[in-house]
Amino acid sequence: MEDILNFDVGALPRTNAAQPARTRRANAAPGDRPELAAGEPIDIYHWAAVALVTALMCAVLGYAAGTPALARAANVTSLVFGAMGGALMASGVVRSLRARIAAGVPVVETR
Repeated sequence: MEDILNFDVGALPRTNAAQPARTRRANAAPGDRPELAAGEPIDIYHWAAVALVTALMCAVLGYAAGTPALARAANVTSLVFGAMGGALMASGVVRSLRARIAAGVPVVETR
């Protein structure tokens, strides 16, 4: 990330343009940096919030659509994004519960 503003073209490694990007990454030298560091977790709750806000936007657009076909399409899209947001939220909760159980932290406190 620190090299994002480095515009020195000579410093960039040369790649074969005819080779697909996946193959170039697979055949990269061991010293090359990966696109996403292995220790950098993906924030599931962020993407769940993005999906749920998109679902809300599509629902509003469904009500504001001028034709029944556009309203149906917007409502189906809203349903899909809502389901994906719910699934992401559920997977985040399950992952955090599994991490707490593995760490030995009590999940439910009893009084």
